[in-house]
Amino acid sequence: AGAMAATGILRAEWVFVAAALGNFCSDQFWYWLGRLGGRSGFLHRFRWFQRRTHELSQFESGIQEHGVKMYLMAKLSMGLLTIPTLMSAGLARVAWWRMAGVSVLIEPIWTGFLVFAGYRLGEHASRMGRGLEVAALIGGVALLLFFLYWYRRIFQRVNEAHKANLSTTNE
Repeated sequence: AGAMAATGILRAEWVFVAAALGNFCSDQFWYWLGRLGGRSGFLHRFRWFQRRTHELSQFESGIQEHGVKMYLMAKLSMGLLTIPTLMSAGLARVAWWRMAGVSVLIEPIWTGFLVFAGYRLGEHASRMGRGLEVAALIGGVALLLFFLYWYRRIFQRVNEAHKANLSTTNE
């Protein structure tokens, strides 16, 4: 979307607003999914969770203490592990306002960086034009050939395993 703003198709300020709201809403979705799946929710209906109540209580106390810091670090590290951190915070019932506060503070910075990077990339991509189209075509064909080779090898192994299984059952 940032690249489209650079070409004039979209307005950069509206791209920023839409991206920031979308990121905030998705973060809230993952938090509330974890919160609704908490102790009395759907996750604890599974035996694996029922057998590990001691470990889960230790986990919840650790998340209660360090959840906001973990979320802040996940956001600052290019969003890696944001979803598991948010779901864990919801499961551990970390106060919503604490998680939302971090999101409100960090999201504009992160989203602004992404929109700016997309905008700058869009400026360069529009200059590169034809060369970029050729590179994308060559890359797409190479990727297609790789996947065809990979699928062929997988199906060949499956077929060999099936034949071996048939031969052992016939004996």
